[in-house]
Amino acid sequence: MTTVELQGSPDPGLPSLARNGKNKRIKGSTPPPALNTEDIPWRGHGGRAPTMSSVEFDRQLDKIAVWLESWNHDQRCSIVEGILRRSNFNQFQFLTTTLQPILHRDFMYTAKSQFPAINFVPISTHISRKLKEKLVYTRQDNYHRIGSAHLREDDDAKQQVTIKESIKLPQLTITNGNEAPESKRWAQIWSVTPRKKARKHHESESNTVDKWVGDGTPLYASQPNIRYIDMPVRRHIQNEKSPRLHSNVTSASTTLLSSKSKSNSKISSINTLHKSTSTLTDSKTKNKLKNKSDSKLSLDLKENLPEEATVLFHWYTKNWSDVKRNEFLHKFVLKLDPRQHYFISSFLASRKNKDFISQLPKKIALKILDMLPVEDLLKCCMVCKSWNALANNNDLWKHKCQLVKLEVPVGGNPEWKKLYKDNKFLRVNWHDGKCRITDLKGHTESVICVIFDHYRVASGGLDKTIRVWDMKTGKCQHVLKGHVKGVWCLNFFTQNLLVSGSYDGTIRVWNLRTGKCNKTIFAHDGPIWAITRHNEVLVSVSQDKTAKVWDISRCLQINTLLGHTAAIFAVDMSEDGKLVITGSADKSVKIWNIETGKCLRWISVSQTTSIMSVSYSKGHLACSYGETICIYKVDGPTQLLRKYLDIVNEHFRRIECLKLDISNREKSEGMVVSAGKDGTVKYWDITKDKSVQTFNGHRGREVNAIYFDELRIASAADDFKIRIWDFNI
Repeated sequence: MTTVELQGSPDPGLPSLARNGKNKRIKGSTPPPALNTEDIPWRGHGGRAPTMSSVEFDRQLDKIAVWLESWNHDQRCSIVEGILRRSNFNQFQFLTTTLQPILHRDFMYTAKSQFPAINFVPISTHISRKLKEKLVYTRQDNYHRIGSAHLREDDDAKQQVTIKESIKLPQLTITNGNEAPESKRWAQIWSVTPRKKARKHHESESNTVDKWVGDGTPLYASQPNIRYIDMPVRRHIQNEKSPRLHSNVTSASTTLLSSKSKSNSKISSINTLHKSTSTLTDSKTKNKLKNKSDSKLSLDLKENLPEEATVLFHWYTKNWSDVKRNEFLHKFVLKLDPRQHYFISSFLASRKNKDFISQLPKKIALKILDMLPVEDLLKCCMVCKSWNALANNNDLWKHKCQLVKLEVPVGGNPEWKKLYKDNKFLRVNWHDGKCRITDLKGHTESVICVIFDHYRVASGGLDKTIRVWDMKTGKCQHVLKGHVKGVWCLNFFTQNLLVSGSYDGTIRVWNLRTGKCNKTIFAHDGPIWAITRHNEVLVSVSQDKTAKVWDISRCLQINTLLGHTAAIFAVDMSEDGKLVITGSADKSVKIWNIETGKCLRWISVSQTTSIMSVSYSKGHLACSYGETICIYKVDGPTQLLRKYLDIVNEHFRRIECLKLDISNREKSEGMVVSAGKDGTVKYWDITKDKSVQTFNGHRGREVNAIYFDELRIASAADDFKIRIWDFNI
């Protein structure tokens, strides 16, 4: 079976990509031995029978091999760039894996000695920079390092393989005894030749290296595109004193002269262009000149490519599959020299580590960063200054804050990233019990009730007074006197109006600007134990077994809720103000319709003791009796979700008050804060069986009341003080 004929090679003596370049002949050298066609594998199709498409593909490879011999270094780099721009991930992955040894120090050293006009330096990557930081941190970076090339753009990769104009080569002597003319000596570059498997070819190769062709140039200068076949000799096994064979790839003198003439022509053209543009004042003329220069630049780029490049790009993009592309690249890389290998590695490194975020328009970059989770967005802040500026954009963090429940207060001109951070740490502080404690002292007897807003704290006690405190400074602003007995409940009506209920059976409305009582309502025949309010509707409960509904803006009674057979100790309202929940000494909890005054639901909670506290939130109800907390779901059929009994390390005396806050209505997730006669304040996650945190701050004295929001807890106790537990730190 003659596979070579089926491959469609033009001639066994022509260089061929399909034959892997191993039949290259050098002028004057000994012809290679005859090839055994049966030993050559079918590389394109893995041993399968050839088809017309495979034969055509091999013919195309043979044509490319012929074209490749006529392309110089700049043309090869331009064609390699065009191929890489037309490649996909499979080709990039193949080339990255294949050319990984190019970044090794032995390759850098040998390639630099082979081509001294090219600056072969290591390429800076994220991994190399992290490794250097680690070595500096551990004080192991005590040896010399070559400066790395930090490639940001594709043009940086091109500059790495550009021949330096300032290179000066020493005057070298020809080793065969025949001195070349002075002009020839500049064209000779010493290099390491490939190692030969057979010793008999050594002399024939060495005799042909220094031969000159008819135009006065060396043989290696007339054939600059000889493929780099073997791996270079490693630095640590080189013997610099031993004679080496010499092979040049480019003529240095020709390169210097041509580059110098090109630079002179570029400088003269730039000067001419500068003079012409400096005399122009019309903006239209300047735009025309700019467009003309841009078109000229595009033409220069096209002229740098040979005519065959268009055909090659058409085959690569239109005719070849990924398998054929990788097969072509496998053979194409073997035909290139280290300069092009280094260019491919540099180009891939600049593409792999390209900072596309900084180069995109700001709106598009922010749109991309907005899709990242917060954890990744914070990592983007540590990449560089431009990423830090984009990742800290205020509008970007504003959208992130809109996606979560923001519990911290938002002021004017907010810094949204800081708000998101404070909101995140707020939840952590609640879980860990980390808070700032402030004690408010002034009452002369036990403090019975406490309530606060964003600016003030109000407390009432058995000393018959109401005290109003500044939230920030902790100073007492007002002392309100008027009740003849202890104050048991408080509620802020407006920013300057405060409503209080007392053991004397009256409800008073206080003006916080003047510190005087505006209205007094004789509401019940017994002590008022609790009040609650929604907008202008206020509900009060009393020892007289009734709950009364008031229009507090007019101090007018709307309705009376009758049904409990004992004193009512606790009351709460739904978020929409349509439901009223009451807890009584008759051991039951009732849910009322506030408009009709009818009892909608009756829950028998306890069999032994009174219901001391109730709290309603988003279809859920929490109530306490004795040392027990019960949580019900009342949005639909009544369902007992959880029951906290008197267990170890929990409340061991009667619970006086509690507050419920549901965060997820469907999943029944939320928290409960409770306080009791054991002097402790506890925070519960209703999805767990035990309390999350326990706060001890009243020296074992009975805690009579608590009030909390997203930021803090306030507790009032028999030690005559109010303690604020602030978690927003």
